[in-house]
Amino acid sequence: MIAPQIVDEIRERADIVQVISTYLNVIKKGNAYYAVCPFHADTNPSLTISVEKQIYKCFACGAGGNVFNFVQNYEHISFFDAVRKVADIIGYSNENLSKPERKVDDKTKNVLYALKEAKDVYKYLLKTVDGENCANYLLNRNISYEMQEYFDLGYSSSNPELSVKLLRGKNIEVQTLEDAGIIARSNGMFVDRFSDRLIFPIYNEYSEVIGFSARKIDDDPEKPKYKNSNSTIVFNKSQVLYNYQNAKKEAKKEGCVYVTEGFMDVFALYTAGIKSCIALMGTAFTPYHAKLLRKLNVEIRLCLDGDDAGQHGMLAASEILDKEGVTNYKFVNYNGCVLDPDEILQQKGEKELKSIVSTIISKDQFIFNYYKKKFNLDTFEGKKDFANALIPYISKMRNPIDREMMIKSVSFQTGIETRTIASMIKIDSNYKEPDFNEIIATPTTRVAPLKLRRLARVQNAIMRQILLSKEAIEQMEQSGEYFIDTMLLKIYNYVIDYYQANQKFEVNDLISFLSQNDDAQSKQMVEKITLLISEDNQPQYSKELMEDYLKVLEDEIKEKQKKDYITNAIQNSSSDEAALKITSYFNQTKGEN
Repeated sequence: MIAPQIVDEIRERADIVQVISTYLNVIKKGNAYYAVCPFHADTNPSLTISVEKQIYKCFACGAGGNVFNFVQNYEHISFFDAVRKVADIIGYSNENLSKPERKVDDKTKNVLYALKEAKDVYKYLLKTVDGENCANYLLNRNISYEMQEYFDLGYSSSNPELSVKLLRGKNIEVQTLEDAGIIARSNGMFVDRFSDRLIFPIYNEYSEVIGFSARKIDDDPEKPKYKNSNSTIVFNKSQVLYNYQNAKKEAKKEGCVYVTEGFMDVFALYTAGIKSCIALMGTAFTPYHAKLLRKLNVEIRLCLDGDDAGQHGMLAASEILDKEGVTNYKFVNYNGCVLDPDEILQQKGEKELKSIVSTIISKDQFIFNYYKKKFNLDTFEGKKDFANALIPYISKMRNPIDREMMIKSVSFQTGIETRTIASMIKIDSNYKEPDFNEIIATPTTRVAPLKLRRLARVQNAIMRQILLSKEAIEQMEQSGEYFIDTMLLKIYNYVIDYYQANQKFEVNDLISFLSQNDDAQSKQMVEKITLLISEDNQPQYSKELMEDYLKVLEDEIKEKQKKDYITNAIQNSSSDEAALKITSYFNQTKGEN
């Protein structure tokens, strides 16, 4: 938890345009700011940002909130982690903001300690006489001393018992070393699983060592090239990205992160001056990987190998990124090169590697190139298969300009008429591309009908007054009137509770307060609040205006009660009985109005 006064101070100091600009390309138009909404499949700028009110609102999907909500929803983190993130962006520091130590059970804590100590032992052994062969292997692979330190590389002794004795000397129990996946039983003895291998420590997102990958340094064909930690309570290779702990620090500086297949590819990119890079652990790309990469908040550059398997892996990774709602990604264009980054470095040099990995293309271009390479376009059959393979993809393209460009490209490659290709494409007829001018001119039309019933309109108007003025809160309390709308009633109850507890009211503070609940109902209330207060040209609070609204509310509630009575009478009585009840009711209420 973070003290409410600190949350309020950070929000007051934060400029929502500045914060959102660290994530999105923000466009200024007149006095307003807009951006492509990251919370739905947006192509035109549907997200509006109000400097005056310090809120954002998307009139296409309804997303909205203050600066904390944006970071919370964009990064998929807790409210208080979002507060810390905003504080970091604006340069606000306070010792009370420090994140509490991550809670882990004693067994996990002991395993993490053992792994950390093992990493230090392996680093030490690399610098001993026993580690000379491994050190020479690294230098022959152009992995400098500086890189060895940066990546915490180590060596497991050719004596399989040595590292076990060193770790036992640190009072680490044998069972803990087994639980950590460091040792194994062999001929009645405990030995290091990674003996006589180059050691790559593997870190989690908290920068804790959770396992190792060990590469052989000799040419023994009987040995597997790599040996990874077995699955433990802290290590699952399908949920790990190698070098993530360093990429977290470098990604913001470089504005992107490269996704490669292997450790040596990471080293190759580092040699070429690219530090923001990670590698898969010999597994396919997973949704968990997508979640880890999303947290870096930079462009993801898929840079798996240039061969067929690598290109297919990039395509599969992009589909997972799409499913996880990650849209900020591109592809490295190998342009026919079938090597991996490490092979490019070794065979063609640093300059060529940097040139290739700096050539970035969109998914549309990648898909086109992928199928162009897959089919023989010198044959009629190949051209037909190429077109048929791309048609389902084109059908899913939302932007009509992108769609037309792809159709023309397919036509050019195959000789098939554009109208023939277009006739085979099935576009969702219910989808309407957002119109930028329409969004600016009529911001509410996408969320709710303009012609709301009078009762709904007056309730919205009253709530808007309440959200923007504490005097309106007091006036509503004294009036004895109430909200019929369930959502508005819930919001009003929160307003009253917050006002009474704090003796002050700022709508942005209420939004922050609601967001701490992190549930669907609170999110809906925040979206409703931001919808109400985001509308421009609304009247400012005045006592007389509020009295008029309350009188209309009173009249509308009475009218609703009459209609409800009539409906119930008709539904629950015979026609004659209903007529008598209705007549009696109107005679009684005539004098009241």
